[in-house]
Amino acid sequence: MNTEDFQFFIRVADLGSISKAAQDNNISVSVASQKLQRLEQNLQLRLFHRTTRKLTLTDEGRALLEHGRPWITNFVNLRETLIVKDHALSGTLRISTSATFGNQVLMPVIASFSHLHPGLKIYLDLNDQNIDLVQQGMDLAIRIGQLKSSSLIAKQLAPNPRVLCASPAYLQKHGHPKTLAELELHHCILPQLGDGLIDHWYLTNAAGDVEPIRVKGYFATNSGEGVRQAALAGLGISNHSMWHVVDDLATGKLVQILSDYPVATTAIYAVFPHRELIAPKVQRFLDYLVDYFQQRDQ
Repeated sequence: MNTEDFQFFIRVADLGSISKAAQDNNISVSVASQKLQRLEQNLQLRLFHRTTRKLTLTDEGRALLEHGRPWITNFVNLRETLIVKDHALSGTLRISTSATFGNQVLMPVIASFSHLHPGLKIYLDLNDQNIDLVQQGMDLAIRIGQLKSSSLIAKQLAPNPRVLCASPAYLQKHGHPKTLAELELHHCILPQLGDGLIDHWYLTNAAGDVEPIRVKGYFATNSGEGVRQAALAGLGISNHSMWHVVDDLATGKLVQILSDYPVATTAIYAVFPHRELIAPKVQRFLDYLVDYFQQRDQ
């Protein structure tokens, strides 16, 4: 059996479309159809019900997808592990992260890693919304904040301290909040993620306990950089990762507020699909990230 045909079958099943999978693999639809037909002929199974409008898995196709996905993933990773002992990294490493973190922090790390492994292609997906790694064919993602329980494996890379801040113009007009109760009376800039509006901030109260504070405002955005730009424009108080606004704080474009009630620290994670064997390209990049963040925090 051709393992590439099997991998393509999984991609078609994940995307629900032969044409989308063909585009994802940079091949024509006719070549894509031939790959599926060849796999079905080799297995003597029909894997998809095909109509002009819809593509659905057969019962056999669903069983093959469920039980065959971990097998083919482990097989390919094992093959790459054996090959890479004597050869440079190759193939494509597909990474997903937020646009802001990717541009400001991760891009220089990827660039230096790429110089060390010129035979490896890298695709970086910049998306402030958490995507489905399996469906989008990603090898790993860098995510910030509290992770929801899932089938993904997470590795913490570094703590992620956060800070509340606002522009001098906003504070001159509306004043500095001195307590958590006063914060609730101010305009706050609200992130809008895929699972809804984030209108609770977790701050450490006078007793040292983390307390959820309900905030409100008249501006929301699904972009981390959009939150920063709104804060710079004086639209309200914002809640940021320190790395995002450290330069703004240093130059006085933004001013930290409520320093006596620090924002609960989150973390930066690398997450990847659950696998018994991690592909060498992924493991090498993970090791590189760990070393980078350890050196940065020293």
